[in-house]
Amino acid sequence: MNALRRLRVHAPGAQQVAVFVRSHHLPGEVSSVAARREHDSWVAEFEAAVGDHYWIRVDDGPPLLDPSCHDLLVTPDGPRSVVRDPWPRQRQGAPLAQSPVVYELHVRGFGRTFSGCIQHLDHVAGIGVNVIELMPVHPFDPQHNYWGYMPLVWGAVHRPYALQPERAAEEMAELVAAAHDRGMHVWLDVVFNHTGEGNASLPTHSLRGLDDDHAYRHHADGRYIDDSGCGNDINPGDPYVRELVLEALGRYADLGIDGFRFDLASLLTRDGGELVQMITDWAAPRGVALIAEPWDLGAYQVGSPVWPPGWLQWNDRFRDDVRGFLRGEPGLVGAIRQRVQGSPDQFGADGAQRTVNFVTAHDGLTLHDLTIVTSDRHRSWDTGPELRLQQLKNHVVLLLLSAGTPMWVMGDEFARTQDGNDNPYDIDGPLTWVDWARARAWHELTECIRSLVQLRRNHPPVDVRFYGVGAEVDDSHESRSIAWSASGLYVMVNAWWEQLTFDVQEPGDWQVVIATAEPAARGPGSFTLAPRSIVVLRR
Repeated sequence: MNALRRLRVHAPGAQQVAVFVRSHHLPGEVSSVAARREHDSWVAEFEAAVGDHYWIRVDDGPPLLDPSCHDLLVTPDGPRSVVRDPWPRQRQGAPLAQSPVVYELHVRGFGRTFSGCIQHLDHVAGIGVNVIELMPVHPFDPQHNYWGYMPLVWGAVHRPYALQPERAAEEMAELVAAAHDRGMHVWLDVVFNHTGEGNASLPTHSLRGLDDDHAYRHHADGRYIDDSGCGNDINPGDPYVRELVLEALGRYADLGIDGFRFDLASLLTRDGGELVQMITDWAAPRGVALIAEPWDLGAYQVGSPVWPPGWLQWNDRFRDDVRGFLRGEPGLVGAIRQRVQGSPDQFGADGAQRTVNFVTAHDGLTLHDLTIVTSDRHRSWDTGPELRLQQLKNHVVLLLLSAGTPMWVMGDEFARTQDGNDNPYDIDGPLTWVDWARARAWHELTECIRSLVQLRRNHPPVDVRFYGVGAEVDDSHESRSIAWSASGLYVMVNAWWEQLTFDVQEPGDWQVVIATAEPAARGPGSFTLAPRSIVVLRR
């Protein structure tokens, strides 16, 4: 049934703007309505039914998407906005009973669809995860993209992730509700730093055709600034861009999303931090978590005061230092000491409340592939099959027993592999999909992670005291060992390629609860650790 629809777009340089509507019942029937100027915006009212396609033309330009559309379809003629009813609304989840343990997943790679993801939530909850972080669900053109970091618009849901494409928002809400039912929160990765319009050689789909001068950042010669590495950078100081960002966040939050991870978030601070503060003020009354990826090609802002209190930040130093230390690089004991206690060298005394610790994420090698590829860039090392499981366990022990919010990427708990591919952003197939058949073969690793999550909750990594093989930490250049005590746990790490004997420095009846390799010898208060192994004691 047709109803009166209203559209407003910001196009200050336009001479005329028109809206075209194609009936989904009668595809050959196209109507058009001229918009009227209101200051720098254009407004149109038009009759359309749910499911009808519509597009905008500015002067004699190409068909454009409505940047505020709720739905979008990629057609043979290009992407088109789709008329739909308002999205469902539901509350955020109840407060988490424990501190966050985060599991990053790609909807298609994890379960093919939102509905398919629900089928695997019990597995995720069963290993102790209480936050799933969805990679972007903005609509994108899947012809040359898989990850979804090239958004066509910001405030809609990618249709191919739904069993019924016209119900993409509803099916996403069902996934969120299913996670809430299991005591988990859902965070969403959002991409507001650039758009899928890319550089000037690619097709114009939306903002470029409406207000290129103000929506994007430009060099003095008119070329796009490209600190995103994706062809363009949005202008966070533009009022229309800010409006679209807050509109999209509100829509997703209305679906029950509990937090947002901002891709290349440092690009949102190019206005001096005003947009970030607006997002902070918007999120506070809704109780929504905010997480920054605080770097881009032109800025590195991990630990920067530009992030207001309460923002979490991805910590790439944790990733790099842990990888390097465990593969036996020298000179990293001091860095590991910082990472284990929440990276106070980066974040200050409250680092544990700010850092998101990770060894792997969607971008780069999987955990398993860190042990099959030797690469200085990735700080990885082909261990050979005899050491592989041991080294995987070493990584997860440091991840889960360090202060901060731990995160890993889907399937790492049973050694998902991408055959060493470190950037499969455009591969939609078995290489990037979770192979659930591996869960049985790598059950021991999964159980290790489950045990570590439980240990972490029973013995939180606070008030950390550091030791070496003896009473003092050896932070000399060639040292590759460290130990620490926190909340009734004593952790001994031997990253060297020979045995080392550790003398426990705190009294008590200490029992082994985790050993990535069986200690070569044990005595009263003394443990000889196998090469490249970790032993965790509980008192």
